[in-house]
Amino acid sequence: MKKQLIIPESSVYDNLKRSAKEYGSLCAVDYFGREISYRELIREVNRCACALIAIGVNRGDVVSVCLPNVPQAVYLLYAINKLGAVADMIDPYSSEKDIRERLIKSGSRYLFALVSISEKLENVISCADIKLAVTAAVSDEMPIVMKTGHLIKNFGKKKRKSAFMDWNGFISKASPTDRYISAHSTGETTAAYVSEEDNSQSICVSNKNFNDFAMYCLEECGNIDKADRVLAVLPVSHGFGIGTCIHSVFSVGGTAVILPNFNNNDIDKAIIRYCPNVIAGDSRMYKALADSSGLDGKDISFIKTAIMTGIGFEDALKKDIRELLRANGSVCSICRIVSLTEYIGKNQE
Repeated sequence: MKKQLIIPESSVYDNLKRSAKEYGSLCAVDYFGREISYRELIREVNRCACALIAIGVNRGDVVSVCLPNVPQAVYLLYAINKLGAVADMIDPYSSEKDIRERLIKSGSRYLFALVSISEKLENVISCADIKLAVTAAVSDEMPIVMKTGHLIKNFGKKKRKSAFMDWNGFISKASPTDRYISAHSTGETTAAYVSEEDNSQSICVSNKNFNDFAMYCLEECGNIDKADRVLAVLPVSHGFGIGTCIHSVFSVGGTAVILPNFNNNDIDKAIIRYCPNVIAGDSRMYKALADSSGLDGKDISFIKTAIMTGIGFEDALKKDIRELLRANGSVCSICRIVSLTEYIGKNQE
C-alpha cells in the first residue's frame, strides 16, 4: 500500500533540520561502518555552512561539488542550501572537458573536489572563474581504525604539492558565531544542478522539486520506514542518487549507506556486508546482481524493497531479480521510479 505523505513547503536544508529534530539519535549515514546520527549530521552541516561563509560564499552563489559518495558531499549539499547558494553536483569521474564545461555553464566560483583528481582540476580551473578550490579525500570521514590503516598504507608515498586547500583546512575556518545564519530558501528557488545517468548535461532542480521527488519516491515504494537501511551506491551527482537514496531516506529517518568508487560487480558483497533493507540502482547494477553467485545460500531476508530506475529493465531481468531474492529468503516488493528529470517534466506539463 502506498503511503500518503505531506509534501513539505520548505527548503532542502529545512527538511533535513526537521528530521534531525525528530530522529536525532538514529543513524542517518553509514560510511564504511562509521555511523553518523541525525544529530551529528545536522551539526556537521551547520559547521560546513559556517566554513562556507568564512570563505565568502553568499546567497545565489554557485558552489560545485565534484565528489563521490562521501559524507563531505552530503554536508556540502545541505550547507550550501542553508545559505541560499546553489550546489552544482558533478561526477568526479567525468572527463576534464565535461567538468570544465559544467563549471563554465553554471558560473561556479567555488569548487570542492576529490583530492585524487586535483592534477586534472588544475587544468580545468584555469579556464573557469574559480575563486577557491578545496580538495577532500575518501579517507577524511572514515572510521578511525580504517582511516589509520589508510594512512599507514600510504605512508612514505611522495605527495604532489597541491595549490588547493584541503578539507580540514576548510572546515577549521568555521566560526560558531555564524551558526544561526540561514537564507530560508523555499519553493521554486534553485537548490542544485544535477545530472542523470550517463549524461554530463545538468538540470536545474528547485527546493520544491527535491522535496516533491523525495515524497514521490517514498509514496511509490510505500514501505521505507524509520531506521531502514538503504544502500546508496548511485552517485550523489545524479538526480536519482541524491533524491532517492539520500534525501528521501532522510525524510523518514532512514539510514543512507554510502559507498564511494562503487563497482557494480561488488553489489553482492555490499549486500552481505551492510545488510540493507532497501537496494536501489539502475539496470547495470541489477544485471550484475543477477549474474552473480555471491548471494547463493545466503540469508537476505532483510531486503524488503528493490528500487529500479533508468532504462534497460526488461521483463526477463525483473524476473531474474525477483527469483534470486526469493530464493535467498527475501520476499520484497520491486518498484520502478522514474528519473528526476522525467518527474520534473511530468509535473511541469
